[in-house]
Amino acid sequence: MASRGRPRLSGERRKNGRRVITPVYDRGSDHVQALRNRFAKFCDGKASQQVYDPIGRAWAVGLLENDRVDPAVLRDAGRRYAQAYWRHYPAPQGVANYEREIRRGNGFDGGEKFTSLDRQLEDAGRASYSAVQSLTCDQHWFPDANPAWLDRLINDRLAKAGATVHGQLSVSGDARQLSNALAGLLALAGEMRAAA
Repeated sequence: MASRGRPRLSGERRKNGRRVITPVYDRGSDHVQALRNRFAKFCDGKASQQVYDPIGRAWAVGLLENDRVDPAVLRDAGRRYAQAYWRHYPAPQGVANYEREIRRGNGFDGGEKFTSLDRQLEDAGRASYSAVQSLTCDQHWFPDANPAWLDRLINDRLAKAGATVHGQLSVSGDARQLSNALAGLLALAGEMRAAA
């Protein structure tokens, strides 16, 4: 008697006869893979998992190096600030807000955590505040993009490492912006330093 229904699919089976389904790992689009491969000379192992945002890419190429704090601590301090920022300001006000309800984020501590971090960053000075915002918050909706100044500094590091560079190399003012960002990140990490 002939079997009815679908034909039996080939492949590895469990003891109970059911087919083992192995998930296919999605490595992302061609653009995302190219972005990840761009940092291959700098990243090995777990470091390649850190290049998903601008501050992670800055850390990967060594732009967060300083003589006071581990660069990974600065990277994490910047990410913590960005997370608190976007919990405090989750979306533009007034978008589909017909009932005029308050839609400000209340992620944790009713915004006190963000206020505390924001005050720490303000203490580093306006230039540092702006540079950290540019590095950590401005690209939130487009994490594959970098601020222009960071892209140019990364291109310098990639050129030094012998990697292919697409775009401009650094111009005057980019190093100053990075110095300001480092001063702000040090303030967020609990260290204060005057911007050089």
